[in-house]
Amino acid sequence: MGNMVQNFIGFDGRLNRQAWWISVIILIVVAIVLNFILGAVMGTGMMMSPADLAQSGTLQKLALQSLIISVLTTYPYLAITIKRRHDRNNNGYDAAGLIILSILYNLAGAFGLISPTGTIAMIFGIVFLIYGIYILVQVGFLKGTPGANSYGPDPLGG
Repeated sequence: MGNMVQNFIGFDGRLNRQAWWISVIILIVVAIVLNFILGAVMGTGMMMSPADLAQSGTLQKLALQSLIISVLTTYPYLAITIKRRHDRNNNGYDAAGLIILSILYNLAGAFGLISPTGTIAMIFGIVFLIYGIYILVQVGFLKGTPGANSYGPDPLGG
């Protein structure tokens, strides 16, 4: 697994499934902590009533909060996921596409261009879910190519 910090830096090399999962768990914990901090700062904490959530300003704040977290976690997510796609002898552009879609959706929500309960949001959610499942299967469950490939030596040493 090597140095865990190296997993989040750069896009060269390969990453095995175990290192990818551990890195993802670390990113999830970081995102949860950021969510609590931003929720306290922006007034969108967990103690909001349904009436507060129904206000469009609150929904825009939540979208902005999601956008900030997405931007802060994009580089490390891309670093680990592209390296994992390299392990499967793929360039990783498909993983980058998933993050770009997520950021565009959060931008549109933060600027009030789409309603989180509207038809566009529902269609986007379905597309994002299917695309996300594809990426998850590719990076989280399928084995890497055995031996060296065009992106480097086998991270398992085989």
